[in-house]
Amino acid sequence: MTLDSLSIAFDMLTDGAALFDAQERLIRANPAFRALFPATSPQMVPGVTFEALLRAGIRVGENPSARGRGEEDFVAERLCELRRADGRPVEFRLPDGRWIRVQDRRLPDGGILCLRTEITELKRREVALSDSEQRYRQLVDLSPDGIAVHDLQGWGRFINKAGRTILGLAPDLEARGVHILSFASPEARPLAEMLFRRVTGGEPVSQMRIGLQSCDGSERLAEMSAVPFQTGEERLVLCLFRDVTHEAAASLRLRESEARARSILDTAMDCIVSIDGDGTVLEFNPAAERTFGWTRAEAVGRTLVDLIVPHHHRDPSDTGLAALLAGRNDTMLGRRMETEARRRDGSTLPIELAVTAVPLGPGRRYTAYLRDITDRRQAEHEIWEKTRILDSMMDNVGIGIEVYDADGRLLVANRRVSELLDIPPGFMRPGLKDHDLVVLLARQGEYPGETVEESLADYDRIRRLGVHFSERQRPNGAWLQVRHFPMPGGGFVVLFADVTEQKRLESQFLQAQKMEALGQLAGGIAHDFNNILSVIGGYAGMARMGVAADSPLAGYLAKIGQGVDRAAALTRELLTFSRQKGVTPSRPIDLGGVLRGQEFLLKPLLGATIDLTLSVPDDPVWVAIDPDMVAQALLNLAINARDAMPGGGPLSVVLETVETGSPPAGLAPGAHALLSVTDRGTGMPPELLDRIFDPFFTTKPPGQGTGLGLAMVYGTVTQADGTILVDSQPGHGTRFTLWLPLAVPPVAAAVTGADPRPGAAVAPATILVAEDEPELLTLVTAFLEQDGHHVRGAADGVEALERFEEGGVDLLLTDLVMPALGGVRLAHLVGELDPTVAVLFMTGYPGRGHAEVTDLPSGIPVLYKPIDPDGLRRAVADALAAKRST
Repeated sequence: MTLDSLSIAFDMLTDGAALFDAQERLIRANPAFRALFPATSPQMVPGVTFEALLRAGIRVGENPSARGRGEEDFVAERLCELRRADGRPVEFRLPDGRWIRVQDRRLPDGGILCLRTEITELKRREVALSDSEQRYRQLVDLSPDGIAVHDLQGWGRFINKAGRTILGLAPDLEARGVHILSFASPEARPLAEMLFRRVTGGEPVSQMRIGLQSCDGSERLAEMSAVPFQTGEERLVLCLFRDVTHEAAASLRLRESEARARSILDTAMDCIVSIDGDGTVLEFNPAAERTFGWTRAEAVGRTLVDLIVPHHHRDPSDTGLAALLAGRNDTMLGRRMETEARRRDGSTLPIELAVTAVPLGPGRRYTAYLRDITDRRQAEHEIWEKTRILDSMMDNVGIGIEVYDADGRLLVANRRVSELLDIPPGFMRPGLKDHDLVVLLARQGEYPGETVEESLADYDRIRRLGVHFSERQRPNGAWLQVRHFPMPGGGFVVLFADVTEQKRLESQFLQAQKMEALGQLAGGIAHDFNNILSVIGGYAGMARMGVAADSPLAGYLAKIGQGVDRAAALTRELLTFSRQKGVTPSRPIDLGGVLRGQEFLLKPLLGATIDLTLSVPDDPVWVAIDPDMVAQALLNLAINARDAMPGGGPLSVVLETVETGSPPAGLAPGAHALLSVTDRGTGMPPELLDRIFDPFFTTKPPGQGTGLGLAMVYGTVTQADGTILVDSQPGHGTRFTLWLPLAVPPVAAAVTGADPRPGAAVAPATILVAEDEPELLTLVTAFLEQDGHHVRGAADGVEALERFEEGGVDLLLTDLVMPALGGVRLAHLVGELDPTVAVLFMTGYPGRGHAEVTDLPSGIPVLYKPIDPDGLRRAVADALAAKRST
């Protein structure tokens, strides 16, 4: 065969084929190969390398396997497979849905033959085969007969649902653990073993009856057929069996005497009456005797119409039983109908009647089956009542309810669905397709940003999932919660609930959590910052003591002191924002007096363009709040109002008291003070209102605001168990309303002229100082030694405990929070060793309410940082004086 003939044959191959030389350069690619990869076909020229074609295919998307992977890694892996060229087939799917089988084989000359076969149809047939197998398994499971497969040793391989029912096997019991002979009854065991030997020897067994004993011990009669068959290399046995216990019993009953038939009639729960063509009673069973009050002897020979048909049903125009007996109504034969019957005493009762024709000899014979349905009518009435109640509940429940069948047709929907989704009246009718509802909602704009087709696709995905839960915001701003779940036996239920209020409460809760977390951060920053301020301010104070008052250095040191004071003020704002200000629980103050005291400070601060009006009741308004912090809060609100009115305008500050049973969320009913600050400035858009209390959030230009002002106001109000409301609209100004619970007025304290601070010098003492900040430890030691005290320093609680054992300690001055051993625990241990030792705590944390110092003893004083020499001197003198007085 010539080279041209080989080339023609190569091109005529139906499979895609490409030939590469030993250097992986393309020699030839047939048309079928090019057709499989149309995007890279232009690059398939002789001499191009396999790697170049591979990379071109990646770029145009002809290699779906490369998606999500690094190109170099994929190329290296594919080249490795090509160079191995062991002929093993690999399958992959093209972007257009076609399936390709890949086989690469090394040729004797070192070249590589690449075969690409389209197997899309094969894949389709595999899927069809899988579906067919699934349908076969369903048919097997639906078969009323038992089907079992076992091996030649008798151990089970498969038992269908009907077979498990007959044998009493649990649905989840593994068939391999079941031996087929274990179900033979003791009497049938020899027969079962003989049949087993025959069928395993290759002889089919057909329609053999054998006694079985199920797992619950009950015995059954089964008809069985078995045939051996070959599957692969294994030989198995297929058994078909069905329960014929009842059939055998029926056959037995057919052979019983007339007495047996009489027994059946006598024990029947329904009335059974046999009549001839003239309506004369031939048989009247005991149930009929009990129901109608006639004995069998009295009824036989009389017409049934005279016995049980009420007079008003005997009219010639009546189409009931009387008409049937008169030959006017054969249509009621073989049908159940409800009518009235008459008892012997003349009373009537509702019955269900069925009449069948009995072809026995010449003439007409009928059997009438009558059932007293008084109880059923009562039950139906109760069901109607319950249905009516359920309908009422459906219409008045607060959530929308839809119920669909398995085909997606609406069975029932309450009124709330239409209200929640703005559905036109009359649209939600039974039989409505769920897709039609989705289309309506999509066209009404219920799913913003989605086309109708996208909304339907999303809904179909939910249907496939079965169980679905989601929350979404409707175009009108309301939040809707949607639950979708299937019903047993087919169909599904959809529930809709308006959770707008719940979302609002969740938002408030998340805001509170965020503020609490930021508050903890602020408290920690304040602790470390106070340590630093103590060192800076302390050393500046010591330096100032050694410098003449008129020296330039004195001015510089004073500036340092002013900086420390300003930093301390910022720290206090942080602590107030964190609701951890370094004070004991607030005492009741006259809020009106505080506001009046701030008026003269606010007017020059706000400027002449702001018209400030202050309205405060004459009577005291007692609120448990820190006076400095509420004054600072008023100042921050006033400054914000001034900045919102660059051209000037009115600013109103009003204080009043209210008694309400429905205060804002989070507050208890009762008496409250309302402090409102109102301006007519630029106002704020709604999207900013949820963020204005966030720390460091500000709408002012850079350099004109820290973003802590409103956060500090929020912290001050919530620390006082109050809340703050905001009402603002762009161009109409802003009103902040502070709700604060009223406090019990304080009892007037006795006035003394004694100064609580000791004025005389304190005798030198031995003081143990525990502080984990080295610079602060050195500074405190220097302060105390200047006053003549003997100081022992310790870097933590453990070292302090060791130095305490040296003896002679008069006062323990310890930081609260230290590594290894904290100040509170250290004070407890020192108190156990020597109860006479005075204790003084110092801390950079904000107060006794902080989580780090919740177990702080109430009788021990606390010195809050930053520490100045005079404050330290007074605290030490007080602690030593209290010790000596006890």
